[in-house]
Amino acid sequence: MANATRGSGGLVMLFIEIINKYLYFFEKGNNQITVNTIQDLMELITTEMQSDNAATDSAAEAFFASTLRYIQFQKQKGGAVSEKYEPNEN
Repeated sequence: MANATRGSGGLVMLFIEIINKYLYFFEKGNNQITVNTIQDLMELITTEMQSDNAATDSAAEAFFASTLRYIQFQKQKGGAVSEKYEPNEN
């Protein structure tokens, strides 16, 4: 993981790894990880990918696209898991 933070592309990969871990614990019912936390991290990753002046990392783009597809699949699946992905109206 230490090597993952070298360079801005590595930072994006680290954020994508983190969001995937967050998704795991979110779905397992960890109440410290909210849908808002996941949305904030998604926005951070998107911003970092867009503002990265270096050549975009195709592996990071593919990994993030896969993560977004997974989230979309979970939303469409229905049932208790799908309901977790609905934004809280606090």
